[in-house]
Amino acid sequence: MKHIQRALQEKSKQHIQTLVELGEYQPDEPLSSNIDILPDTAQMKGMHTIIHNQETSREDFIFYFDRISTLLVERYGT
Repeated sequence: MKHIQRALQEKSKQHIQTLVELGEYQPDEPLSSNIDILPDTAQMKGMHTIIHNQETSREDFIFYFDRISTLLVERYGT
């Protein structure tokens, strides 16, 4: 059990580092035409804040991740 917890914590640290690196893009570089951005609403900012918080419970992370996924599918799904 401890081995699994350590492995998940390490994976989480690596994921967070990758997100930080992705956030360091150069604003002068245009985004790909394949990228669509959801509207920057208070609801979206709140959900992003929750899922990026390392202290967010697993259940809350899953709930808000699923909510964002649902918004994406509703907007861009077929």
